[in-house]
Amino acid sequence: MLTDDPGWDSDDVLLRELRGALAEERDVPGHMREAARAAYTWRTVDAELMALTSYDSVLDADLAVRARAAQTARQLVFDAEGFSVQVEVTEAGVAGQVLPARPGRVQLLTAAGPLEEAELDEVGMFLLGPPPPGPVRFRCEVGGTTVVTDWVCV
Repeated sequence: MLTDDPGWDSDDVLLRELRGALAEERDVPGHMREAARAAYTWRTVDAELMALTSYDSVLDADLAVRARAAQTARQLVFDAEGFSVQVEVTEAGVAGQVLPARPGRVQLLTAAGPLEEAELDEVGMFLLGPPPPGPVRFRCEVGGTTVVTDWVCV
């Protein structure tokens, strides 16, 4: 038998001990808040952000005028160190290719979350359904690496 029995067999004693423990420090210490912020900042460290650096057919003035007149596809190219994601958006859907070609998956993301995903074929090609109006982005998981494109309105 324990000689240091705190009397926890009584609910009143247990509740009094719990109240005392909770009252000791109500505020989260500053160093813990800083650690939490730092951890949150690094939550997407594995997903390298791909910038729309190479090409957007909407920004090509001559092509944009012809595209609006002919209702043709919008072409986008996203680049990051070692990766390129090329997509063509039409009313029928999204066709794209991830280079260099490796096994993997691509997801079409909206502000509400993932909308659709597809496997990459042997040459890195994928097909997705039509995106909804508004901002979208692509998340690609290729060879153990995850890359995420910028948001773009389609």
